[in-house]
Amino acid sequence: MVEPRSISVSPDRWLTDSRVYNLIWMGRWLERADNIARVVNTFARMSVEGGTDLPTLQRSLMNAAAIRGIPIDDEEQSLTMLLRDHGASSIYHSLHTARSNATHVGTVELIRAITETVLILERDSAMPGSPLEALLLTNEILERLENVYKIIDDSWFHQEALSEEEVYRRFVQQ
Repeated sequence: MVEPRSISVSPDRWLTDSRVYNLIWMGRWLERADNIARVVNTFARMSVEGGTDLPTLQRSLMNAAAIRGIPIDDEEQSLTMLLRDHGASSIYHSLHTARSNATHVGTVELIRAITETVLILERDSAMPGSPLEALLLTNEILERLENVYKIIDDSWFHQEALSEEEVYRRFVQQ
């Protein structure tokens, strides 16, 4: 019989409720960072393609943030708030919190990959001064997040096909 506060991943590996909690929240924070980065990236791309300036991008981002329930009071700060300075709804905060959860359940490679993404936003030159710079920054963040997702897939979901013997062994164990 399985203990109510644990889940068996394999005969020698158990996930406790606290590990499951950290996995779920790590995923939610990574998803939030990815979502915000994609919103900023989309509006920055539209600004670059439309030839608009930074204040137009900031106005668009303030409206997009309001639709998502993210309160931003100063239009001129909307880009900076979504990238780094908003307490609960910035890419930086989301990645920082995901990294904190990953320290309880993730591999060293995963923690390192999230940290590298966080460090992008901690650089002195990280805050963009134009829509093109915002586009380039969010492209870099999204590329790093793809690497994070690949590490998660490789660590927990093993992309390679199982041999017939392994499929049979797992079937017998169940």
